[in-house]
Amino acid sequence: MLYLKEYITESTLIGIWKIEESRELLLAMLSCQEWVQHILTIKSESRVLEILAARILLKELIGEEKEVYYTNSGKPFLMDKSFHISVSHTKGYVAVAVNKEKEIGLDIEQISEKIKRVQSRIVSDKEYIDPQNEFIHLLLHWSAKEAMFKFIDREGVNFLENLFVDKFTPEDKGYFYASETRTEERNRFKACYQIEKEFIIVCLEAC
Repeated sequence: MLYLKEYITESTLIGIWKIEESRELLLAMLSCQEWVQHILTIKSESRVLEILAARILLKELIGEEKEVYYTNSGKPFLMDKSFHISVSHTKGYVAVAVNKEKEIGLDIEQISEKIKRVQSRIVSDKEYIDPQNEFIHLLLHWSAKEAMFKFIDREGVNFLENLFVDKFTPEDKGYFYASETRTEERNRFKACYQIEKEFIIVCLEAC
């Protein structure tokens, strides 16, 4: 079911779908089922549900069904370039962001202890983590860097050396700034975030 749909900036619209439906119910929500037939051969049922839900969510956000293509690196795009899109998923949820004008990066992460196991590979000593909200702050750093990684779409990205999150104190909802040094553009980003009971979500666009 549709969990959330809202503009987080003037031009970026995000949606979140909570996957509660069966494969058959999700398929019934799509008119152009020939566009998703190849998806149905995937062995992982949870992955099939995620992709179908993402297609439905995209339809909900832009008002029509469009076939989704992928670059060699796996980045989704629309052939007609009518929207820039970004897609992410976590346990039980799928998120999609669309923007007519700008490239975007999106990440949704389940709230879990996993971040503590990979913290040393994600957050550098130079980045600020609020001691009062350490766990959530670490998750927001991770999610922001995953979103930046999707945005720049380059090989050889080092999360510690190429991706940076500016100092901020996390709240339930808000924004912060981040940057990357992997590309010639050296993009600066405004990252909007939201903390829910089961997940956090970060969506960013270049400043």
